[in-house]
Amino acid sequence: MNETDSLTEAYRRIDELLAIRARDHPRRVEPAWSDLLAAIDGLAARLRALVGGGGPQEPAPVVLPGFYERPVFVVGHRKTGTTLLLDLLDAHPELVVLPGESNHFITFLPRIDEVTADEVAAEAQAWWILRLISPSGIPPFWAAGRWDATPDPYELFTRELLALVASYELLDVLGLAAVALHAARGGRGRPRAWVEKTPGQEHEVERILERYPHAHFLHVVRDPRGVAGALARLDAQTDRRTDMVEIGLTLDRSFAAAVGNLRRLGGDRYLVVRYEDLVADPEPTMRGVAHVAGIDWDESLLVPTVGGVAATSNSAWSERKVTGTIESRGVDLWRETLSRRSSEVVCAGARASARSVGYDLPRPRPGAAAEVALRRARLALSARRARR
Repeated sequence: MNETDSLTEAYRRIDELLAIRARDHPRRVEPAWSDLLAAIDGLAARLRALVGGGGPQEPAPVVLPGFYERPVFVVGHRKTGTTLLLDLLDAHPELVVLPGESNHFITFLPRIDEVTADEVAAEAQAWWILRLISPSGIPPFWAAGRWDATPDPYELFTRELLALVASYELLDVLGLAAVALHAARGGRGRPRAWVEKTPGQEHEVERILERYPHAHFLHVVRDPRGVAGALARLDAQTDRRTDMVEIGLTLDRSFAAAVGNLRRLGGDRYLVVRYEDLVADPEPTMRGVAHVAGIDWDESLLVPTVGGVAATSNSAWSERKVTGTIESRGVDLWRETLSRRSSEVVCAGARASARSVGYDLPRPRPGAAAEVALRRARLALSARRARR
């Protein structure tokens, strides 16, 4: 079997495993889950070897496009609607949208601390091949394009990214991945900006601005009870316990970050997007998003896609999932999932900052408030001990 046939077999095997993953979603059923990750990692290594023989890459005579300097970061607590917003931005002709969640500032940068440039290139390529061939279990997959296209977009991405990292060792690799993805998709259009999404990176704004001083941010918020209901539903499907106190407190922290970041950067660079507004009346909300992102209005901003292909909603309610459209019926589904006690605990945790982003939550009963206050005190004590 020659290299081309071998590569084709690897792609086909991944296709088979992606279908199994979609069937199992949201559970990560073994051995299919581990087999899928191993197959994608093996493909990434094979592509690196194909492009450069597995050795150091020579710098390429490349000039970075201007959009490298203009990232847009979609942030917010998980299950607030960050995926929906990313998918609505995906097909805009003036954007390069990185699929999935990079966890770049939370996980990837610590992972590559004190490694060589060649190792950074290999780590980044493997990291992004995994995300371009999405293992999430929610179609569409193959976000850079179908693997059987000519030329192979994943080989092109690998070639471009390795060359870029070799040429620009001092630049952050996240933006270089966006440049490589644009090239892998044929360099279509004239992008003004690129987009990345990771929940929780609202707490990393200082680090982001150190690398991307012209960055803009879209912070998605949602009624805390809606977030808790979605997380409880997802946890029930994967046999995990839902910590309502933790959800309330982490939402409180995310809302507070939204207020602080908005105050620091101003509304032209930091937009707080309410999920309820986005799904109920998407056009005015997306016009505001387009303004902050620095792009012209386009009807594609009302159609969720991944890699230009109609996207399936990332809903915790599988029976409510839709493809290629905005699902707006799930706003109050938390009422079917949360007990009164759970609702009160979440409200007690998030109530202080929720009002500042547009949510006037009911006052919880004393028992729920006391439970949250005790957890706050314990967390504060642990933090003080850690600083000693």
